[in-house]
Formats: sequence, structure tokens, C-alpha cells
Amino acid sequence: MIKKFAWGAVATLSMLGPITTSAHAQVGPPPPTPQQLDQLQSLFRIGVTLGLPGGITRTDSYGLDIANDGQDFMNPQRLRERYGAQYNDLFPVSGVIDFRGLPIYGFYDANSPVFRISIPALDAEGETYQNRFNGVTRQASYDLFNEYLDEVDSAEAERLVRLLLKSLARYSPVDPLAGNPNSVQSGLVRSSLDLSSGDSAIEQAANGGTNTAGDPWIVGANYSGGSSNGGRYDFMRVDGRIARSFRLTEGGRALLKFDLPISYSEVNGARAATAQFGVGVEFPLIAQRWSLEPRIGYGITGSDQLGSLGHMISTTVASRYVLNGLGRGRLIIGNMVGYTSTMSTGFTGYNVNPGLKNWAFRNGVAYDLPLKFRGFGRNTSVRASYALTNYTGDKLYYDTFHEMTLSLGIRGREESARNARDLIRLNFNLIKASDYTSWSAGLGFRF
Repeated sequence: MIKKFAWGAVATLSMLGPITTSAHAQVGPPPPTPQQLDQLQSLFRIGVTLGLPGGITRTDSYGLDIANDGQDFMNPQRLRERYGAQYNDLFPVSGVIDFRGLPIYGFYDANSPVFRISIPALDAEGETYQNRFNGVTRQASYDLFNEYLDEVDSAEAERLVRLLLKSLARYSPVDPLAGNPNSVQSGLVRSSLDLSSGDSAIEQAANGGTNTAGDPWIVGANYSGGSSNGGRYDFMRVDGRIARSFRLTEGGRALLKFDLPISYSEVNGARAATAQFGVGVEFPLIAQRWSLEPRIGYGITGSDQLGSLGHMISTTVASRYVLNGLGRGRLIIGNMVGYTSTMSTGFTGYNVNPGLKNWAFRNGVAYDLPLKFRGFGRNTSVRASYALTNYTGDKLYYDTFHEMTLSLGIRGREESARNARDLIRLNFNLIKASDYTSWSAGLGFRF
């Protein structure tokens, strides 16, 4: 039985029931607008307006940071506990929950036991999505709604949940699945063309490296926090990465690459976890100059506290072109085109795939410069990179973001083909969108 906001907001968002397009005359005061809740910094913001005798109204607002705590915001029992004698089953009540940026409205009209739900943000073809639960009393009506949560496996309920999850990618700046630089979607795209380090076959060749013994393991971690925020939400994130590549043929230059990024994040204290897996093959087309890398990626995320569950696949093709002889360093030009699509969640017992499909375009440059000074008795380097990512297709909260990275590398003790790449790299990263800022620092090792 599902009684909470959990696994992709299955319970929370299935409250909508059948779609209707008929207008309903509201009897009572309107609910607070999302703008009236702007003073609240919580992940989930709730506003309630009580109609009192004599035309008087009382407006209340409060915030929650855990999705499970918000389900009962229009439960008559909870209304009595919070408002005491000011709540009466004959008085009109209206409320709104700002679910990570998506407003969901609830109503009890004057002298009526009917509980109504409405979500105008789901304006497919001008329709308003709403449902009515009609019991003998308001508590009975709310209990009907609660029972409906147990029927989320119905085709209609599943379809509406999918639409709502799709809307969250559009209206929420912190959705774990898609729509922002911290999402699974963007993680897949960023991994497909990472210019912050020289891990490509074409750059290794340009360095003079042959790597006949095989390519090393790469292990790294990044932390972002402090002033990192998306819209009104503050977040902390820890990323880890394990990567390994192999020569397809002995003495060949093509690389088979495996990549496993994982992350843990908190948005206003609500926790989420993601994991990804990518496999690609990089083919040098012009020796020490140009390569192409087709790649397939998969990512999954889940958070009952954020009300999210989903997984996604990506297919991409990246190009890297190296220009040597620019001062003491070299310039790397990167271009990528890819396609991302969410997948069925039937493995949970409910198919709440939001059906998000987007084309992704990522373009950027990097400049890699060997330094003259030595650190810890080894050669050093500095690398600066910039990448611009754009999305088309289904609407997302952020369809464009910029990424800038500065990194310092420590190489082998001697400048040779074997030691021409960084063994240790310290990264400083900034990701910027319209009202999104993420600062991070990380450390990577080869062995």
C-alpha cells in the first residue's frame, strides 16, 4: 500500500485522478499564490487560506523539506490540529503545495464535503487536470482520496503521474532526473564530453604516450557546496568516479572506455543518490589530431525525500581536435551531439516513465600547458576548459548551462612518453545557468 510521497512522487502526484475540462465555480477564498510563499526557503512550501464567518479570511504558510511530510496538508484532521476552532467542516478552505516548483491546489468549498484537486501547470492542449472526491463528510472525501493513492497502478493514474514527473523537469530547478546541471540527464551528457582532463586517446597520442601496457585506472571525487544553489534551493553534492580504458588491439590507438560516476546530494537537507554507467570507443581518425567517440550511457536516481524516481539512457557522439604549437601548450576543441530518453519504471511495479526525450549539444575548448616549475619533485601542468551545453526537445527548467574548469596536474618525474600525462589532478569547477550556480573542487588519481 502506498500512502506517502515516495518513489518518483507516485503517491503524491497520483492524487489527480481522471482528467476533466469542465469549469468549476469556486465557493470561498482563493488559495495563496506561489509568489506569496516566496519568503519560505523550504523544498516544499504550503499555503492555506481559511474562510471565516463575516467574510474574514486567515492565510497561513509553512515549509517542509521532506516530501513524505506534505501528503496531509489538506487532511481535515490535520487542519483541526493546526487551526483549532478556526477550522470548521462548513467553512471554505483552499490550499496549495509548491512541490519543488510545481503548484498543486486543493479545495473544500463552503458548505460542501467535496475535496477537489487541481494542477493548472499541466496545460496539455489547454486542459486543466482536476479530480473530485465526494464523501458524506470532508474526512470521508479525503479518505477516498487516500484510498485512490493505493490505485496508482491504474492506467489513468500512471499516465497522470508520468505527466507530473515530466512537468517537474520543466518547473523544478533541482529535479534529480532531468532539467538541471545536477540531474542524471546532465551527468550523462557531461561525461560524454569531459574536457577538464586529458583522458582521450587523441591527447595521449599528442603527448607522445603509447601506453602499450594498457591504460591506467582513474579514480576521482568532487565536492560542491557552500554557495551552490539552484533557484531558491541550496544543495550539497559529492561525486565519485571510477574509469578504465583498454586498447582494442595490441599496438592500436582506439580505446574502449568504461566510466562509472556515482553521486550523493542534499537539497535543503533532502537526500538523493544517483549512479551512472558509460561505455564508449574512441577512434583516432587523424593521428595525434582528431578522434570520434560514440558512447552509450545509463543513469538512475531515487529519493523518497525529494519524491523522485527514474532512469535514463543516452547515446552520444563526441569529436576532439587537437591543435599543437600554440605557445608551449595545445588547444583541444570538443563537440558533441547526443540524445537522452527516460525509460520504463516497470521494475518498481508502476510504470511512471515521464517520457522525456531531448537532443543535447555540448561544445567547448580546453588549453593544456606544461609548467616550468616542479611540484613534489615532478613535472606539473595547468589546464583550463570551457563547455556550453544546450538542449532541445521536451521543455526543461534549464536548457542551457556553462561549465568552466581550472585544474593543476602533477606528472611523472621525467618528461617521457610514459610520464607525459597527469598522475594527480586537482580540479576547480564552476557551472552556471540563469539562476543556478555550482562551485566544486575535486581530486583525481591515475594508477
